[in-house]
Amino acid sequence: MNISGTPATALSAAGRRTQPLLLSLLILLLPACVSVPPAERLDAGTAGLQAELSRLEQQGFVGQVAVAHAGELLLLRGYGTMGIDDSRRVDAGAVLPLASLTKPFTASAVVALAADGQLALDDPVSRHLEGLDAAWNDVTIEHLLTHTAGLPAEVHNRSWQGDPRFEPIDRKELIRRINHYRPDHIPGKRFNYSNMTYNLLATVIETVSGQTWERFLHERLLRPAGIEDIGLLGPKWTSDQLVHGRSKGKGRGHYLQRPRLDDGLGYNLRGAGDLLAEPRAIVDWYRAIRNRTWLPEPWQDIWLEPKVGEPDGSRYGYGLSFRDSRWGPVIGHRGGDRVFATDFSWFRELDVMVYIATANARYEADLMAPRLHRLLLGP
Repeated sequence: MNISGTPATALSAAGRRTQPLLLSLLILLLPACVSVPPAERLDAGTAGLQAELSRLEQQGFVGQVAVAHAGELLLLRGYGTMGIDDSRRVDAGAVLPLASLTKPFTASAVVALAADGQLALDDPVSRHLEGLDAAWNDVTIEHLLTHTAGLPAEVHNRSWQGDPRFEPIDRKELIRRINHYRPDHIPGKRFNYSNMTYNLLATVIETVSGQTWERFLHERLLRPAGIEDIGLLGPKWTSDQLVHGRSKGKGRGHYLQRPRLDDGLGYNLRGAGDLLAEPRAIVDWYRAIRNRTWLPEPWQDIWLEPKVGEPDGSRYGYGLSFRDSRWGPVIGHRGGDRVFATDFSWFRELDVMVYIATANARYEADLMAPRLHRLLLGP
């Protein structure tokens, strides 16, 4: 009998009795079919992914890729060379910038302060920072976390000689520049991606904790979770670990060659895009999230919730982006600075994590990600 094409009134009494049982079995089986990719699919997908990455490496791709499923590592490899004039191979122990993938860590540090009772997410920012004009009085910590404060994306000094993102401005200069502006909408009413919101959050973390934001991140979150090798100055990277970026055939150096303050990069990058990492540390971070040891309950659930809509139809939370895909919901973030780029994607139903970091402007991680995801997970 073709049940899908048969009206319910035509079902036999026996059919009506067995239908609920069949439906119950289907409901029980369906989540397993959706949430667990077949081992053969992942094996074949990983092999296809590696073949594609090797092909791209021959064309100039430089970077690292990590893939994990249910906490188990499937792929961890580097590609390309450490620099235009450095023929050493990039391996899994090399270090690349996270760029804006820094933001989930900044947001996590703020949420940890809330969990510890040192601030509330609905606190006005002015409660924790001195010097902000009254025009910013209605902006809360949550508005900063969700990019809804009405701040500009960035404010650059046109007279600065060099990359303006690396101008080593201090906290006072950050506040002074912000006070040149007024919210471009009622706080909380519109999403407007802004590095300055996360520069301010790093400043809040430092003011409230009494530590640099990087040290607070390490002591409060990274070290308790058993995560090493994420940071700027804390990990004490050696120069031979740092991958040099390249663009248009020219070397672009690395972040520790840039101008900085004694305790880190300037406040027009701090908290928004200043962390570096080894890929294994990102795998460890994913494991801490999935094992629910990254933030205390219920704060981890709060952190993993979408809060506001983005213009492209995805949603944003506290330093995390949420989108739908053909493989189910994805949680992650991307970053890029026109040389280095990253993409972190956690396919939550499948429990598959893919991390891509790149060091050649020709190969931006977020633009590579869709094809690499298809190779891994299937069409």
